Amino acid sequence: MDDPLQYVMALPGNARCFDCDASLLDPWASITYGTVICLTCAGAHRSLGVHVSFVRSLTLDKLTISVLQALEYGTNDRFSAFLEAQGVLPHVWTELPIELRYHTPAADLYRRQLHAKLNGDEVPSELQRVKLPQTQLVQQAPGRVSKWTADADAHACELCRASFSLFVRRHHCRKCGRCVCSECSPQQCFRPLPELGFTQNVRHCRLCVAPQARLTAAMAAELARGA
Repeated sequence: MDDPLQYVMALPGNARCFDCDASLLDPWASITYGTVICLTCAGAHRSLGVHVSFVRSLTLDKLTISVLQALEYGTNDRFSAFLEAQGVLPHVWTELPIELRYHTPAADLYRRQLHAKLNGDEVPSELQRVKLPQTQLVQQAPGRVSKWTADADAHACELCRASFSLFVRRHHCRKCGRCVCSECSPQQCFRPLPELGFTQNVRHCRLCVAPQARLTAAMAAELARGA
């Protein structure tokens, strides 16, 4: 291969950053997902830890055979198609903070599938629940415009991907409009939403209420019960 960089950049969907759709003047890659990303998003990936996303510069680092193979098996288009097949719509993915995107069951399954393919192992097909990072204050992405997801368009929770059924009911976050299950919009996440006319507590999903705020609410409830 005469020019590995040119080869990687010519793979499907790799002309722009997978995470923010920016042009790639200084291209990097997440080897874990086989995707090409920009310098800014590479910094965000590094903060996740190498166990979640291992990144390399496509211009500064040596592109070994194993790295090129991961990028061939991945590609931006393939990961995008996988997410959509799992019911993760593009607007849902891009509106999640990066630290949450890569802690979703869909991202976890893709990561495990790519790792299995590279190692010649049996490729997994089942989604697994993923523990969200507890050490960071995760907040809603800035500038999000509420988009109500119709029941007919949501066959599974837009956060944890649990399939809706007689026992797993659909709910909507009144702030962002996502269709979610009760575990992803628990009672401690309920808040007033005066800007939309809700003066009483209404359902919020766990993404629209930061973990620190949820903890404070849970502590207050515990104190009230003990009073």
